[in-house]
Amino acid sequence: MHDLVIRNGKVIDGTGRPAFRADLAINGDRIVAVGDLNESGLTTIDAEGRLVTPGFVDPHTHLDAQLFWDPLGTPACWNGTTSVILGNCGVSFAPVVAGDRQRLAETLESVEEVPGRSILASVPQTFESYGEYLDSLAAQPLGVNAAGLVGHAAMRFNAMGPSCVEPDRHPSEAEQNKMCATLDEAMSAGALGFSTSRTRSHLTPEGVPIPGTSAELDELMGLARVLKDRDKGLVQWVAGFGENDTSDAFPEVRKEVWRIAETARFSGRPVVFSMFTHELVPKVHSTVLDQTEIERAETADIRPMFNPRPVLSFFNLFSRAPIRSRAWKALYDLPPAERLAALHDPATAQSLIELSEDVETRAGQEFYLFGPEVCEYEIEPDRRLSVIAAKANERPSQTILRRLLETRGRQIFASVGSNQCHRFIEEVFDYPHTLMGLGDAGAHVGSICDSSLTTYLLTYWCRTRGRISLEEAVRRLTLEPAETFFLEGRGRLAPGYYADVNVIDFDALAIDLPEFAHDLPLGAGRWTQTTRGYDYTIVNGKVAVEAGRHTGRLAGSVLRA
Repeated sequence: MHDLVIRNGKVIDGTGRPAFRADLAINGDRIVAVGDLNESGLTTIDAEGRLVTPGFVDPHTHLDAQLFWDPLGTPACWNGTTSVILGNCGVSFAPVVAGDRQRLAETLESVEEVPGRSILASVPQTFESYGEYLDSLAAQPLGVNAAGLVGHAAMRFNAMGPSCVEPDRHPSEAEQNKMCATLDEAMSAGALGFSTSRTRSHLTPEGVPIPGTSAELDELMGLARVLKDRDKGLVQWVAGFGENDTSDAFPEVRKEVWRIAETARFSGRPVVFSMFTHELVPKVHSTVLDQTEIERAETADIRPMFNPRPVLSFFNLFSRAPIRSRAWKALYDLPPAERLAALHDPATAQSLIELSEDVETRAGQEFYLFGPEVCEYEIEPDRRLSVIAAKANERPSQTILRRLLETRGRQIFASVGSNQCHRFIEEVFDYPHTLMGLGDAGAHVGSICDSSLTTYLLTYWCRTRGRISLEEAVRRLTLEPAETFFLEGRGRLAPGYYADVNVIDFDALAIDLPEFAHDLPLGAGRWTQTTRGYDYTIVNGKVAVEAGRHTGRLAGSVLRA
């Protein structure tokens, strides 16, 4: 008698091998058998006509704070995700001393748009070291498994003080030694490695790049030596590709890929770096991939991580103002429940459409209609706001106002921050060493909601486009990230592996429209999103999600390297 038996499923085990019909037996938190089983289960799931896959691993999240108030890790848990990686982009909550807690919270808000007041109201104030942070997280009930990286910015704050943000401020020997000792201590406590950010778009509340952005290679090598000496861990690297170049040969892009590769070669450890495409710099991504291939041929274990769909920022009546003007700001200063009524006031409506020509033109070019009935991420030209307005003989602001009234505020407008060109997405998607990720779960909550990229990979790239097999897609969502981030015993359906499992109705699999909810601590708002088709998501042997609803079983754990 097993604790749980999943019968008659089409098993896709995470390795990439062809699917096969089999039963799955679970005892406690482990898979004990896969095959044609005669034994019964205390609980039995009939998976006839369903896919049975490992739980998905989300390798790039910012749920570091959110898990303290939302142990489910929503909306990641609605998208088949059972394990998440924290501490990306050089920002983490530890190491920290008491006087720096607010500064780290404000930095996370500035970089990742997680409300600082929600963080300070909900994250424990008891930890200082990274190990103590993991202990605090482990003391909470968790709906997903969580593992973490140590942020370079936090280590710099801790070792160098407030002056660490100055671009020409480099650590002294004593400060470098303190950072290395801090990282070594964190690795002993179970950290997966460290993360660093080198993009000028990641800013402190004062508007300057976060600590570590201008770090010299010697500083990064010093931290990498900790991994080298331990023969353990990896580096997550955010590069500002294209920010320092003035020619389309992109020599600085190639230098940055070389720095990433040198760090990997010196440490003997993998380096994973963030990857985007952009229509305004069409050669950047191909330059990065070309140089990556050169460096990999020279024994550098480096890999890009990529979100395989347009990166969209949303707004509707309940989120944030779409247009910068006093009238629109005044509308969104009202409580969300009062905004729809305000739109019916003729004076308010008139003030909202009295905009300069430049503002109107910019809004018309920037925004697309998204929904409000069907969730489609392929942004077509005929959905551009300026096109819709012209067809209706309106100005863009009038179209926004009309659509908000017609849909009672539900109409979503979207702007595309990156990955605008589908051909460029396909070029990075097709690169064989690309990791699927960068959903940024828990970050940019007022505008972005990309945890559903797992479901998108299956519905769009597999079912709609047929560009990738189900077996390969599942491998790229499970065993590949689990092995890359050294999550032992995860990402595969085999005896002895942890029982993180999805049972999926593939034909019914669909992403619902994002919704804006004011469910963060102190009433702060965020975009969230549900899906359909995940019949069951099992975390460490316990059914966590059933038919789109969480069961209340919190069986997740902190995963320590």
